[in-house]
Amino acid sequence: MKETSERTARIALAVVMLLGLGVRLGWALRQSSDDAAIDRLPDQREYLDLGSHFFGEDGLWMIDARFRQAVYAFRTPGYPLLVAVCGAKPAVIRVVQCLLDTSTILAVFLLARRWLSPGSAVFSSAIVAINPYMIFFTGLILSETLFTAMLCWGLALLVLSDGPWPEGRKLLVWLGGGVILAFAVLVRPGAMLIPVVLGCGAALVNRSVPREYEKHWPLPVAATMLLVTVLVLFPWAARNRWVLGSWVWTSTNDGITRYDGFNPDATGASDQSFVQSMPWTRDMTEIARSRYFANLADNWIADHRLEAIRLAGTKIARTWSPMPLSREYGGRRLYESVGLAFGTVLDVLVLIGLWRRILPGPVKRVLMLPAVYFTVAAALSVGSLRYRIPAEGPMAIVAASAVAGARRGGFVLRRGG
Repeated sequence: MKETSERTARIALAVVMLLGLGVRLGWALRQSSDDAAIDRLPDQREYLDLGSHFFGEDGLWMIDARFRQAVYAFRTPGYPLLVAVCGAKPAVIRVVQCLLDTSTILAVFLLARRWLSPGSAVFSSAIVAINPYMIFFTGLILSETLFTAMLCWGLALLVLSDGPWPEGRKLLVWLGGGVILAFAVLVRPGAMLIPVVLGCGAALVNRSVPREYEKHWPLPVAATMLLVTVLVLFPWAARNRWVLGSWVWTSTNDGITRYDGFNPDATGASDQSFVQSMPWTRDMTEIARSRYFANLADNWIADHRLEAIRLAGTKIARTWSPMPLSREYGGRRLYESVGLAFGTVLDVLVLIGLWRRILPGPVKRVLMLPAVYFTVAAALSVGSLRYRIPAEGPMAIVAASAVAGARRGGFVLRRGG
């Protein structure tokens, strides 16, 4: 790719971000906010109910109609808090999500500039700007957009902490990235280990941070990230201990989700219709119910190990399908065609980027860590393209390296460095 000056790259980035914001606003604001549209995806209704109670200062709770019961820890508070800040108004939430997703474009550009030329970094941000799935989710009252922004900015701070910061600031920037990733767990509890995984991964590609880290901080990287995660989750767990009488560090939805992925009728997709055939679970507390379903899933896995392995493969295939497969998103020719075209091109560019030597090996591994993590997470729960969306930001940088040269000089690693 022809070399681009820094000034030209900034102008191009501004254009990409404005176009990306315009497309997102155009899509999100044309989505209906009536009850039928919201109830098409039960998760949307749950988040709106939780956010409404938050906004009304009633606390974090909702009525789970399946069990005819008020539940208090069924969802972690991260995304409901965003809904509450937006007054639980779908149109406002969608506008905020468009702004968050546009910020993800900037985060990917800054992260790409750590290793790539200005033109290549703009190209990686353009991939994010036109990502049809990221655009699609800005119009839904779901946690994907918020979580994706937090993951990309957290990783960016971890990596960019190796920049020309004053003495002592590198560690603060690095810790800031870890804190953002820890708070992201309160948005998507399945990302519990993401701070540790990405914290350790970023330490492999930073040069000066480890030296400053060892000079000013006594704990190993993994232990520090684990400590940060525990400190961030502690208020939520303590609240659940006070309200429910048990230390719930993530949510009481975990057991149902696990059984959703491993049961006699599991297909790899999410289908919680089994709840209707188990009316006795209505008499359980939300904690007891979560444990009950988790035990059922574990027992099924123990008795059907080969089937569980086959299911895991199916979930991975569903997660990385280049086009939507679920009832909510699939079945529409336009969506399927756009998804197939974008997904195929992105996957090919990522494979070429992994094969080429523009990016150093450790850098490629760090950028692909979210993809690996969420692939494993999908295999252990249910498979859906929505679970891979956060990984496509870092993957865009690998894709951009397929058609671009490496930046020379500055604090960015040289080719092969």
